[in-house]
Amino acid sequence: MSDRNWEAYAKSTYQWKQGDEKYLRMTKTSLTSDFGYCRFQYKKKRIEGRKSPTTDAMTRGTNVHDAMEEFYINVRPVYKKAHSLLKKQDREGAKALLMDALPTPEEPYHLGEEPIIEQRIDWELVRLEADPDRFLPIINELEVHAFVDVPFNFNGEELSIPVHFAGSIDRGYHTEEDKVALMELKTGKWVGTNFKVRSMRKEMAFYWDLLRKADHPLQDVTHWGWFYPAGYREDAAGSENHVAYEKVSKRYLTTISKAVNELIEAYLTDNFPPQPSTGKCAYCDFVDECPAWAEGGDIYWKGGWGNTLTSKSAAQRLKELEEKKEAKK
Repeated sequence: MSDRNWEAYAKSTYQWKQGDEKYLRMTKTSLTSDFGYCRFQYKKKRIEGRKSPTTDAMTRGTNVHDAMEEFYINVRPVYKKAHSLLKKQDREGAKALLMDALPTPEEPYHLGEEPIIEQRIDWELVRLEADPDRFLPIINELEVHAFVDVPFNFNGEELSIPVHFAGSIDRGYHTEEDKVALMELKTGKWVGTNFKVRSMRKEMAFYWDLLRKADHPLQDVTHWGWFYPAGYREDAAGSENHVAYEKVSKRYLTTISKAVNELIEAYLTDNFPPQPSTGKCAYCDFVDECPAWAEGGDIYWKGGWGNTLTSKSAAQRLKELEEKKEAKK
């Protein structure tokens, strides 16, 4: 993976307080995932610095991303030859050329990386066959930073909040109109719900907004998409992989702006309440400390996908969560 710009990150912090010399750091994950999912979890992870254990899924994701980043560098001298083989109907030969452009891992893959990477190469073959002139990305794990003074009205007082927006964009390509299309590579399984689609659009909107805030030369984004080569989750009907590609939706820029303001307000008021729900709490490392799950407490949660709100004791729910975690091992 490309080296990070640690000098830029040194200018910001998650442990920000009003009046600090440093900027308040916001990344795609911290804003749209951590804060967006549960503010109590955000405080534990980002402000208190409580790191979650590294999982196999996290390691697999890093390995696949690193492999594909290097692939796009190595494939430059051979992709035209691979396209010639495709024109001659030699798909196996073309695929072999692309597979040879993959880096050799320092240690053998053992977490299911290989089938995900091969699915990705199959998709690259489709792209190469359809449009060789736009096959190579114009963005390949691009790290972007924007330091912005965000105007914020707090209790009638006009403030200027120094915010550091940062992120690494997986891939970007030229469109047929020579604009920019952003693509996100995921190594998990696609769920196929409207909630997940909205979540992905928020992620892509964060990157688009980041390019705009940085006044980057590749900010003219007209399309975005995401690719799940690992396929669909068992409870979601679908094929062996999932690719989405669509025009950008400007209203998601408003969604990002709203989230930024809500996070700023949370810092100014030191208010990070828990937001319990079935799916989120099942994989949270801080359930035992969460006030929503206090012993003898009684919380409301959604039972399954869109079922009616029901109430259960914290003790009963904790037992169910532990059983769900064990079943996933």
